[in-house]
Amino acid sequence: MILGSIPDHPHCIVLDKHHHIEAGRVFPVCGNTWRMLHETRFAPHFEFIGDFSRHYGLFERCGAELPFDDKDASGESCACC
Repeated sequence: MILGSIPDHPHCIVLDKHHHIEAGRVFPVCGNTWRMLHETRFAPHFEFIGDFSRHYGLFERCGAELPFDDKDASGESCACC
């Protein structure tokens, strides 16, 4: 769960096109994403629930597509910064 303490992102953080994490809500993630948050500068901004003692299988859309590309969810091209 994101605590809402990331500067300039008090309500939500967007990691990629599959991970739009709202503050104050539990957001299930795969082990890779958990580690990317837990083992980086983002760790103090999250409450981590659970451990690796139980495997829940693949999460929907996890690893099926590139997390970033030039299309948005509708299939339209996105503007580049």
